[in-house]
Amino acid sequence: MSTAFTQIQLGDKILSNRILMGSMHLGMEGEVGTAERLASFYGRRFEGGVEFIVTGGIGVNKEGRGSKSFFDFTDPVHQNEMQRMNSILSGKGVLCAQLFHAGRYAFFRECVAPSAIRAPINRYVPKALTEEEAWKTIEDFGTAAKIAYQTGFGSVEIMGSEGYLINQFCSPVTNKRTDFFGGDGKKRANFGIEVLKSVRKNLPKDFPILYRISGIDLIPDSSSFDDVVYLANSLKENGVTALNVGIGWHESRIPTISQLVPRGAWAETAGNLKKEVKDVPIIVSNRINTPDTIQKIFDEGIADLISMARPFLADADIVKKLKNSESQRINTCIACNQACLDNAFSEESVSCIVNPRAVHETVYPIERKKPKKVIIIGSGPGGLEAARASAELGHEVTLIEKDSRIGGQLNLAAKIPGKSEFLETIRYFENELNALNVKILTNTEFTPELYSELGGEEIIFATGVKPRDVQLKGMETVRVLSYADFLKEGKRSGKNIAIIGGGGIGVDIAHFLTEEEPDFLTYKKRYRIDTYNQTVIERREPERKVAIFKRSGKIGAGLGPTTFWALKQELEFTGVEFIQGIQYREVLDGKLIYENRSGELGEYPCDTIILCAGQERELNPIERFKERFPDIKFHVIGGAKDSVGIDAKRAFREGLDIAYTISK
Repeated sequence: MSTAFTQIQLGDKILSNRILMGSMHLGMEGEVGTAERLASFYGRRFEGGVEFIVTGGIGVNKEGRGSKSFFDFTDPVHQNEMQRMNSILSGKGVLCAQLFHAGRYAFFRECVAPSAIRAPINRYVPKALTEEEAWKTIEDFGTAAKIAYQTGFGSVEIMGSEGYLINQFCSPVTNKRTDFFGGDGKKRANFGIEVLKSVRKNLPKDFPILYRISGIDLIPDSSSFDDVVYLANSLKENGVTALNVGIGWHESRIPTISQLVPRGAWAETAGNLKKEVKDVPIIVSNRINTPDTIQKIFDEGIADLISMARPFLADADIVKKLKNSESQRINTCIACNQACLDNAFSEESVSCIVNPRAVHETVYPIERKKPKKVIIIGSGPGGLEAARASAELGHEVTLIEKDSRIGGQLNLAAKIPGKSEFLETIRYFENELNALNVKILTNTEFTPELYSELGGEEIIFATGVKPRDVQLKGMETVRVLSYADFLKEGKRSGKNIAIIGGGGIGVDIAHFLTEEEPDFLTYKKRYRIDTYNQTVIERREPERKVAIFKRSGKIGAGLGPTTFWALKQELEFTGVEFIQGIQYREVLDGKLIYENRSGELGEYPCDTIILCAGQERELNPIERFKERFPDIKFHVIGGAKDSVGIDAKRAFREGLDIAYTISK
């Protein structure tokens, strides 16, 4: 990590490390009275060793906001909130304001764009800016930069990537203009270049200006690599301090940040740009979440700085832990998007599935409490977080797990392609619980006798769930397994497979059957990344025939909207069938017989049936305890409390909540 901890100068700021925290919208920026909460979140990351943080996008004018939950530089109330936030954070590090205009991505009827072309992800058709209005918007960027400086920000970043307004001006897909801002690649770049000029003239000479440039749009027929290089060099000539390389548009059909994307997959794009643009620092981002990936980028000279956003939700202390050679204690971002991007696009407050304290630091202060003896039964997500948080608050904790390794069903989920990141979560808790002196008893059944031996003031049952059984006439004639038994077996066996149940688990099983763990070369080939602006997913011949059956509701119900579309797309392109709105009848002659809504019978030949029809609470340990100790109070969390809609996000959060409940 030697390179990561070498000095670098950005304008008038000198940083002692080269790891930045990238822009993340937190879902609360538009609220009045949010300065303290934002300062608590950012301040905690500064305390963890980050020295340069980019805020979520801040609208340069009213129509430029993405939604109502964005700050707006033209709003005096928002200006006061930002000034108060910066006052609280004074001296802690460099807080960089992202100058933002959503363009046709703004969720307002009044949205604007280079041309009146509706975005696939927005129901509103934007108004095309006149040339006069385009120049006024450029002026708004400059004014916003001046306000940023006056309200105490130490840097600004111009958002010119991810398909927002400036990026829309650069692309022939969204820019059909014939004036100064339209035409060939050089003319389409004019808007972004003029924005930089406007921002530069409104700031002190050495005030650092970052530009988030789209390294690759991942939109068919969009900007070429030559267009990107021209823009980058033009920005350098006009005084940009550093180029932060963004990847893909929000409407692209190519996943860029989900678990389906190999670690560091987009570093090569930033590296290619660095070869063409000299004497300006290049910042690389997207799917960088582990020390090994960071080390590789610096060792190969791919970029000058690394920007990570979601990983700092998972762990505020990444930089400090890297510097102190404590990487095994880093809580790794698993790229699930469930509590961050899914929340952001739903206009909810952002957090993190594996660190539910994130963005809620004021709700969960770390204050040592009067020690209690705490026993936790079950080491799935809820049990793990309950143990960690309870120990952090000063309690004496014993964690009991019947299997040989902690993690519960995280161990099963980790076998799904892309979800191997859960192994990092288990690794984190193994090391963190050890550091917090939590006593872990594996291969141990919790019994009334064990409780009598251990004692305990607070008992927490986090025993989780078990697969729901399904019985059909004739099932004994084919191979039938629950999803849990199938994943424990670990074999992609069977040639014709029927998956009963089309929720998140059923979709994951289908993915397990049709896909291997993603790697960089396969990923590039599958999506034709090397074509640059002709990217598209390639169809593949499946090794086995797989069908997902669901009686009612949507396939993949419960999975996050920012990731499920990509997973469903992959399943479709490997020939997975989706059979919905049916009732199961029987298994006959190696076929699953079902009836559709019209009363017509259908059949699906199968040699294997995998049951993914929901889950039931695991209550046996609880019932035994209640029978033996009817007067002793206890707590139940996670799937054992309510199996309906249970997922890791809810389980982790309930684990944190119960630690604070018992500490009152």
